[in-house]
Amino acid sequence: LIIYIKLSLIKFYLMKKIIAIGGGGFTNQTDRDLDQFVINQCNKKKIKIGFLPTASKDDPKKIALFYKRFSKNNFKLSHFSISDPKASFGKWALNNHVIYVGGGNTAFLIDYLKKNNLIKDLKKAYTQGVILSGVSAGASCWFDWALSDSFGKGLKPLKGIGFIKGSISPHASIKRRMLEFKKQIFKKKLPPGISIDDGVAVLFVDGIPIDLYCSRKNHTAYLVDNNKKIDLKNYIKK
Repeated sequence: LIIYIKLSLIKFYLMKKIIAIGGGGFTNQTDRDLDQFVINQCNKKKIKIGFLPTASKDDPKKIALFYKRFSKNNFKLSHFSISDPKASFGKWALNNHVIYVGGGNTAFLIDYLKKNNLIKDLKKAYTQGVILSGVSAGASCWFDWALSDSFGKGLKPLKGIGFIKGSISPHASIKRRMLEFKKQIFKKKLPPGISIDDGVAVLFVDGIPIDLYCSRKNHTAYLVDNNKKIDLKNYIKK
């Protein structure tokens, strides 16, 4: 019985968690409760949060907002910059309980991770129980595919790093994004996936959406395929 309980606890603590936020949060100085939803998924006493501002090319304003948002809590905070030694990234990632990836240019973020061989470090952290989270680009990067505006005008499919199967569209409360997402799925340019409105966070455990939090009225997330879209709240209830 004792061995069984210990194994159950190990399984609980090492659940692979990703939290994808459609838009908002501390980098936009909105939806403070979205940030709290992320923190609530971590069961550590002294939480270590690492911020990855790569998608914004280390925008100093976003870095400052990260420390401002969480400095009043009893958290240990850090961030990893483009200028930091890449060899130290794996150690930094594993030293955190939560990694929060900021928004910006999704293509730049993914290219940076690939060119510097950092995806393996994120994968190791993920499989060892570090919670991965992020907003906009920081949500899109985890999926097989994303609908992205990283290439200038228009919205186009972008290949992600593949920790979660399927596709994603953040900022789905913007009507043209939702329409284009459905169009790209219908044309088979994107696989079926999930659209997440601004002000909405979705918790994935082992790649499956199991919970969501909506900080804005009438905003939600949808599972989208060729024929229909299903409000994630109804899917989770089932």
